[in-house]
Amino acid sequence: MTIQVTLPLGTPVPSRNHAVSVQLPKWKDMVGLGNADAQTLNALKNGYPRSILHVDVQTLVQRCKLKFLSPGKFDISLFPDRASAEACESYITSTVIHDDEVVPLKSLDRFIIRFNGCLEPDCHCHHSELAPLWAVVYPESVTTFAASFWRLTGTGISSRLAQTYLLHVEFASRVELSEDIFGLAQSPGEPVYHTLRQRIANLLERATILPHRAVRVTPSDVFLFPSGMSAIYHVHHMLLQWRGSESVMVGFPYELTLKMLETYGPSCKFFSAGSSKDLDTLEQYLSHPPSNGTKKPKLQAIWCECPSNPLLYTPDLQRIRRIADRNNLAVIADDTIGSFANVDLLDIADVVVTSLTKSFNGFADVLAGSATLNPNSHFYSELKALLTAIYTNTLYIEDAMQLEINSRSFMKRAAIMNETAEYLVDHLRLLVPEHSRSNPCAASVSSAGDDIVSAVYYPKGSPSMSHYTQQMRQPTDDFHPGYGCLFTIEFETVEAAATFFDHLDLHKGPSLGANVTLAQPYVQMVLQRQKDWAASHGLKETIVRISVGLEDKKELLGRLQHALSMASKSQKGLAMTQIT
Repeated sequence: MTIQVTLPLGTPVPSRNHAVSVQLPKWKDMVGLGNADAQTLNALKNGYPRSILHVDVQTLVQRCKLKFLSPGKFDISLFPDRASAEACESYITSTVIHDDEVVPLKSLDRFIIRFNGCLEPDCHCHHSELAPLWAVVYPESVTTFAASFWRLTGTGISSRLAQTYLLHVEFASRVELSEDIFGLAQSPGEPVYHTLRQRIANLLERATILPHRAVRVTPSDVFLFPSGMSAIYHVHHMLLQWRGSESVMVGFPYELTLKMLETYGPSCKFFSAGSSKDLDTLEQYLSHPPSNGTKKPKLQAIWCECPSNPLLYTPDLQRIRRIADRNNLAVIADDTIGSFANVDLLDIADVVVTSLTKSFNGFADVLAGSATLNPNSHFYSELKALLTAIYTNTLYIEDAMQLEINSRSFMKRAAIMNETAEYLVDHLRLLVPEHSRSNPCAASVSSAGDDIVSAVYYPKGSPSMSHYTQQMRQPTDDFHPGYGCLFTIEFETVEAAATFFDHLDLHKGPSLGANVTLAQPYVQMVLQRQKDWAASHGLKETIVRISVGLEDKKELLGRLQHALSMASKSQKGLAMTQIT
């Protein structure tokens, strides 16, 4: 696959309507987005759908606002199911979350929008009558609260849904909540949903670590969601209904996962990198009352990843399982980075959550997620009953259909990305100085270049490699498990990182697991306002995360080497200037 990058700032990546990434070609663009800079935001024609609403979603919201709201200082959000709309209301009006800025429930309104069938002759929707949408109306002063809920829970409507519903909004009607209306966002009987669940179940049972499990995963154990965050959000709510107590997170988390766990529920205890020392602290935390004499914490679950994002560290998952068993806790494991292809987490997890948006879909044009209950877990019956009771299938059918088509090539793509990422990392690690051993997530290797790169993070060769390999699937004739598509380069200085990034001729934007390589200075964009907190957990603002695609590995290496060369020259020039 030849690399062609000619995209200006704000262009969708890939260059099609439902892309979930966006080109941010310069370091300053990433910083601008991280700071919510108005000029940067205005230049974007697209973005990650939970953070930046797709233009079709924005248009549908505005059309419904004009059609159903009286003129005034009010805004509106649309949801595919009643539970999400009610949760949005609760979030906006929560004094616990918003303190003095909260608005009273009486300031909000909620109603249903009914769409009366396919009235356009060229419409391709799959139902004689489209499912209704739920609308939440709130004062414009709390629009940011609604946006935070959308981003935090991943429960909003998709761009494909908006595109279809825009064809029918002229004929939509408002239905008050007092009227009796039923209707799921999607029909669970649609064959495509069963196909996806069966595919995921098959992948989870392929080349397993333990060859003979007592019970195998079936499609009924797989629950589909409109995003990975939605899967995490609903699993967390299932656990709160189960025990309603604290959760523990081991390993540096996706920032929104931690924020969501902290927002919903009693609290969430965070144990940094998940190193042996961290797990010692976790065991002490679970075994002994706090020093202030308060009661021993009541817990429900341990959350972890394999491996973590963006430092690719894998905690001792087998030890986490033993800790959970001794304390009667559930383990929730996220396998998004390792992926169904490479890692098997069902020997340690009661629930496996996955962002299907990433390598399973593989073309950065569908937002989706899954949660799979382990049928061999001794919590299985309780958890399945609870999740089934609160579950509504809100993965829009057009998204499901595209996801099914894209995921047919998942294993083939995974093999290419495994090989390419490992090849690139093997070459890049030759640039890491031997003295750079400060971060336990990074591998230490011999120096063979200028000291601008301080670490390269990747499961292979890292101090946590043995924990990752413990979870790798068995090799088969047609597939050998690898270390995934993601690695992270840490630079000595922000200047070196910025110069490297600005001269890197690749796609640059959020997301990972796409068919095209994506580069992102992770802290600059995701944690711009929490840099000190991130640094205290080993995430420096000098890191650049690389998600490899399907391009030629030698051409990718050449482009990385060119950018590194430019960064090295820039640093030498800066050093000479300082000397003179």
